Amino acid sequence: LFIALFALAIAYVQKEGDKHFNGAHERMGLAMFILATVQILGGAFRPHLPEAGDVKSVLRKGWEASHRAIGVALLACGFWQMRVGIELYAVKYNVDESEEDTFGIVYWVWVGLMSAIIVVGGAYFKLKKKDDAEEEVDKKGEGQ
Repeated sequence: LFIALFALAIAYVQKEGDKHFNGAHERMGLAMFILATVQILGGAFRPHLPEAGDVKSVLRKGWEASHRAIGVALLACGFWQMRVGIELYAVKYNVDESEEDTFGIVYWVWVGLMSAIIVVGGAYFKLKKKDDAEEEVDKKGEGQ
């Protein structure tokens, strides 16, 4: 699906008679396609988790950090990419400036809400995992 949508975007540009990867939106799309491909391949060929009780290798720790960094970068680029896409749409189809501004505000509110959900959800599950681990230690201590 990912590759098909990218190919569809290229075909559309070709049909319109425009140059490929000419503007910032197009170049960002290409960069995101490359980064997403690296992300997918990195996930497929990642270093495996160590057995329970073993220490993670430096390679695994590096992979985890880079995987998160690329993921966050792709998310941020995607937010920017969609906003610029709205602007390009407005220019191409002569959308009234006040309507574009209203939609832009709605869009950024949506981005803020999604970002808050990601941050709050991530913090919640991190704390829950920590609490579960502490509870497990407590249970083992009571059994002795």
